[in-house]
Amino acid sequence: MKTSAPVVCGQGPRIDRRSIKPFKMTRSKDIQLHHLPTDVLRRILSQLTMKEAMRMSILSKKWRRFWKCYPKLVFTRATMCRSNATTGPAKPWRTRFIRGVNSIQRQLKSSNLNKFVVKFALRKRHTPHIDRWVNFCASSMAKHVVLDLCPGPKGSTDTDDKYSFPLHLLGASGGSCVKSLSLGFVYLALPPDHRGFANLKKLSLEIVHVTGDLGRLLPKCAVLEWLSLTRCRLDELSIGEELSRLRCLQVKYCMLQKLHVRAPNLAMFVFAGRVIPILLGESVKISEATVDLVTSSDCFNYVFTDLVDALSHVPSLSIGFRIETKVINFVKNRTMLTNLRRLVLKIDIVGSPEVTGGILRLAYLLELAPALEELVLHMHCFDSAIYGEPREDAYQPHPHRHLKTIKMTGFYGLLGQVELELYLLRNATSLERMIIDPVVRNNWPIPPMGGAKQDIDRGTSIALNKLSRQEFRKVLDILY
Repeated sequence: MKTSAPVVCGQGPRIDRRSIKPFKMTRSKDIQLHHLPTDVLRRILSQLTMKEAMRMSILSKKWRRFWKCYPKLVFTRATMCRSNATTGPAKPWRTRFIRGVNSIQRQLKSSNLNKFVVKFALRKRHTPHIDRWVNFCASSMAKHVVLDLCPGPKGSTDTDDKYSFPLHLLGASGGSCVKSLSLGFVYLALPPDHRGFANLKKLSLEIVHVTGDLGRLLPKCAVLEWLSLTRCRLDELSIGEELSRLRCLQVKYCMLQKLHVRAPNLAMFVFAGRVIPILLGESVKISEATVDLVTSSDCFNYVFTDLVDALSHVPSLSIGFRIETKVINFVKNRTMLTNLRRLVLKIDIVGSPEVTGGILRLAYLLELAPALEELVLHMHCFDSAIYGEPREDAYQPHPHRHLKTIKMTGFYGLLGQVELELYLLRNATSLERMIIDPVVRNNWPIPPMGGAKQDIDRGTSIALNKLSRQEFRKVLDILY
């Protein structure tokens, strides 16, 4: 009779190694990335950055073939130079950048490009290289084109050193393919026979000197939806009804004499510059507008007459301008902002702090915008406040039944600011919250921290002493 092997507690039965049958080790085949279908590999490549795609090209002939047709070429300081490229003389970095772009371009084929970006401070003397890149871009039928040669903060802005962009190349070879075009610091000569861009939806020009009539080119871009012009040399700009798909228009610091817009479906309008006539057609349906005026004098009357006339139908409006504490020919406007729901004013205040009339003119807003629900006043006072007693009846009462939220920043406690806040607190009958913040929040230059702190402390003290009353405690919030 066979006896079983003894069992030791905690160890289990002993195993006879001779009874174990040997098993064969098999190695599964590795799945190689290049075995995937071609369309999958192309999609993978399109998700990689240009540097990553270049590294992949050394893995196999197949990846090298895909790299030759890489669809997103982005040549910038970040993609072509080391992290310390911002230091040292500019010339060596320009030379390295140009050599790098030329080297990569020689590896590629003219195929359908999705994106072609060159963003580096290059000049007229680099024309042969830039021409070669633009030719490659045009022959590759690029859809999204960026050529931004704008100088850095310390770079030269000599207009005679600008590259002349050959617009006819895109018009001849790839004009029908270009969906977005962004140009910076170039001359743009408009050929008289240019046929425009049939599929262009976005056009951005920055520091571009346009020779010829830009108004002659724009009607030939029938599907244009977004137009941005920044620091371009233009005397007049007219946007006609032909641009029926235009949704966003930005015009900043272009030294215009006149702006006329008749695009029927424009939804967003942004303007920054000096005081000029702005004419908007009756069919314009702007839902949001931002206007920043660059002026050294009081322009209250322009804002509340000319601008109000042009933007009377806008529900959301932001305006930056300068006023003086002294009233200068204040005339009320018959036009009302009947659709205005949200208003942001960035106001530069100059003049004697004891004079109140200039600031108190802002109370006129309650009459001008009967449906206003939110009012934001970002103020920047150039003078410190002096203590004084505000007048309780400084402006004719005008109850407002829709205004719910008011916020004032940069409250230094000028007498005009105090009287304005008292007027708003008493006449906004549906007010739910008023916030008073002594800190300047409009991103404009502020005094040195020492002086600013004194003004902030004084503003807080005046707000607490003059406005913190029992009748306002449910809605008033003073930040300090």
